[in-house]
Amino acid sequence: LRTVDIVNETGEAGKIVVGRLAEVRFVDVNTGIVLSSHNIPYGSFLFAADGDVVEKDTLIAKWDPFNAVIITESAGKIKFEDMIEGITYKIDSDEATGLREMIIIETKDKTKIPSAHVANESGDVLRTYNLPVGGHIVVDDNAQVKSGEIIVKIPRAVGKTGDITGGLPRVTE
Repeated sequence: LRTVDIVNETGEAGKIVVGRLAEVRFVDVNTGIVLSSHNIPYGSFLFAADGDVVEKDTLIAKWDPFNAVIITESAGKIKFEDMIEGITYKIDSDEATGLREMIIIETKDKTKIPSAHVANESGDVLRTYNLPVGGHIVVDDNAQVKSGEIIVKIPRAVGKTGDITGGLPRVTE
């Protein structure tokens, strides 16, 4: 379980999961038998530490079920590379709310790979994150980021409900 220490919006300290294969197991303290185990997705905020004794109805982890995220593991300044409007990203604006966001689009020029670099004060690149097609950029270029901060949200595909008759063959009279 790889985590990054953060302080959330309400001011409480916690950990954000930055490992892809994380699992929590609930073990009976008396017998040592595993009662249940659950996967913890990347980007989860953990409320319990390893070895904690928890009661029923205790919140263990929380995550965004509608978006996959990319989280920075290092603090520093964001520098975008190969971010060209109309070629590697488009700006989507909502008329109702006035919000504008950058969305990564597929480019015909395969030499352009949109990515975000996290650099320290002296300009050394600490981490590099490739930005996937369909990702919504949450931070601005040259913005200061803290470790554990979300830089990209990738909307998960929502299942569409379809009519059962759509896939059935027609019967001719």
